[in-house]
Amino acid sequence: MAEGRMERPLVAITVHKVPNKEFCGVVVLRQESDGSWTGQCSKCGEAFQVEEDPKFKARILALRN
Repeated sequence: MAEGRMERPLVAITVHKVPNKEFCGVVVLRQESDGSWTGQCSKCGEAFQVEEDPKFKARILALRN
């Protein structure tokens, strides 16, 4: 990336699946400054948080490239 340009925040898209039921909605997770990921279900509004996880971030970066 060119020097002086700000890096775009990482975004991950997943689905909210209710156990023993169908998929509820889409969850867009955004990486926070502390390395955690936050988002909420597009259908029911349930909040989601993933603590900082190098393996999760590596999978996101692999899909991005």
